Amino acid sequence: MASARSVSARCGWRRRPIPIFLFDLDNTLYDANCHCFPRMHAFIHDYLMRRLDLDEAGASALRQHYWRRYGTTLAGLMRHHDVDPVEFLEAIHPPALAATVPEDAGLRQWLRHLPGPAFVFTNSVASHARRVLAQLGVEDQFVGIFDMHFASYRGKPDAEVYRRILRELRVPSWRCIFFDDSRANLRTARWLGMHTVHISRRRHPGKGADRVRTPIQWRHQGG
Repeated sequence: MASARSVSARCGWRRRPIPIFLFDLDNTLYDANCHCFPRMHAFIHDYLMRRLDLDEAGASALRQHYWRRYGTTLAGLMRHHDVDPVEFLEAIHPPALAATVPEDAGLRQWLRHLPGPAFVFTNSVASHARRVLAQLGVEDQFVGIFDMHFASYRGKPDAEVYRRILRELRVPSWRCIFFDDSRANLRTARWLGMHTVHISRRRHPGKGADRVRTPIQWRHQGG
């Protein structure tokens, strides 16, 4: 996978008015609630208990509070506790975290037919994103990854991070189609002029099964 940096110059996208596809990683390209988030939350709690001398309940409450208030737990930790972002991100994204993510042949086939280049835009780190993409079997379908290091640890939904990506790609916002499960993240993208697709898990009234809207279903529904 190529680095996101300077790929626009190599591919000549400024001269070719094709769409640019930006994908959130967790709960957009795969079901992170099943395969990564429970263990990631445990890693976060362990870090908070060690670093801030909290019990597990206090660590869980603080994680959720900072996530709701700032968009990421890390943002709150950097603001209020002077936490080293590199140390924190490495602690909560060990190599084994992505081990249970299943291969997705349907996603791979769908990505192959996109009419423009695809990037991952994640509040995770590129090393974890690459491992997830490799597990899914789609790593070679993405040109690059915009992660928390690229974002200077600010992350979504901070508008400056989106602007930084647009500057890096050297394309106007209207050429970007952004897929994410977070409505807050999508609101920022829409405000800047991007097209957006909400990936959601919703329950049918009166039915037991979850209805999953995936990127593949978006195409089938006329996206």
